[in-house]
Amino acid sequence: MKVICNRGALLEALLLTGNVIAARTPKPVLQCVKLTAENNSLTIASTDLEVSIRYMDNQVQVEEPGEVLMPADRLLAIVRESAEDTLAIEVNGESATIRGQDSLFKVFTQPASDFPVVPGFEGTVDFKIAGGQLKQYIGQTLFAAAKEPSRFAFNGVLLSVMGKKINLVSTDGRRLAQAKGELAEAVTSRGEKQAKEKELRAIVPAKALQLMEKLIDDPEELVGFQIEENKIVVHTSNATLTSNLLEGQFPPYEDVIPKDCDRKMTAATADFLSAVKRSALLAADDSKGVRLAFTKKGLVVNGRSQEAGEATVDFPCKFEGADIEIGFNPAFLVEGLRVVDTEEVTLELTAPNRPGLVRAGANFLYVIMPVSLS
Repeated sequence: MKVICNRGALLEALLLTGNVIAARTPKPVLQCVKLTAENNSLTIASTDLEVSIRYMDNQVQVEEPGEVLMPADRLLAIVRESAEDTLAIEVNGESATIRGQDSLFKVFTQPASDFPVVPGFEGTVDFKIAGGQLKQYIGQTLFAAAKEPSRFAFNGVLLSVMGKKINLVSTDGRRLAQAKGELAEAVTSRGEKQAKEKELRAIVPAKALQLMEKLIDDPEELVGFQIEENKIVVHTSNATLTSNLLEGQFPPYEDVIPKDCDRKMTAATADFLSAVKRSALLAADDSKGVRLAFTKKGLVVNGRSQEAGEATVDFPCKFEGADIEIGFNPAFLVEGLRVVDTEEVTLELTAPNRPGLVRAGANFLYVIMPVSLS
């Protein structure tokens, strides 16, 4: 194998595929990337056996086709530190040379046949979605997924598609985020229109969703999806991501969304976010909460601790309903408000011991459980 690569394009490909590689693994082969040169393109593949990526770099000149397995960290370090616009990679037996204008690196390789199969994209898609739209929905839900590895289904995001409707939901048991919208085309059965609508559901791991975000360069490009019984395949013009799905039953999230709220605050998103952040500056770490007092005059947000002091923010806003005081984890409030993409937001309430419901436009909602401040 012998190829001449654009260094910048190769670096971008290695950074992306390197996100899949586990820092520690009993199988050294999984800390490598597989390079396949053919048809004037270089395909870089990586996997941790749960998630796999194939990335096609077209900014290459293939002088001799072939394939090689190289240590990912060493290859990335060489490409990153090199100053040349182009690098030549040539494989000879059990080693590969990487040559620049004034540098030459000899890297020992492994047999390409030892690498697990990293599938490409085959067949037709179940549905397509604009990259920018997908990126927005992931950003509005992934943050609320559980971080503890023992939460199984809670460690991912529920993706469901039916007809032209797409819905993403995440929860960690203390909050829930939902983002939804419409596809350009309705769900099909491998590309063929169906008379009867079919729902596709999958619990997608957080790692796979983070990688999906990184795959998107052009917000207008349509991203194709295939959903199987135990895996999901995502395809862009130059990359294919394959991931196992999470097992388990996602909770009946519809039951958690409050439906009988009789109090409602309406405010500018940026102003409400600022008020919460400032009030939390002196809140006690162990209390995990700030107090929100709503009246017809507006909102007073208060955070305090015996060690640090007290912060109070008077926040003018529109409030409908009876007066109420309620406590929320300020970090949870801030994370939810940061992903809002509308200038105005509402917070709907029922009682001090019932969840609050943040709404932004018609497509995003965020349920947050209250905390006790007594």
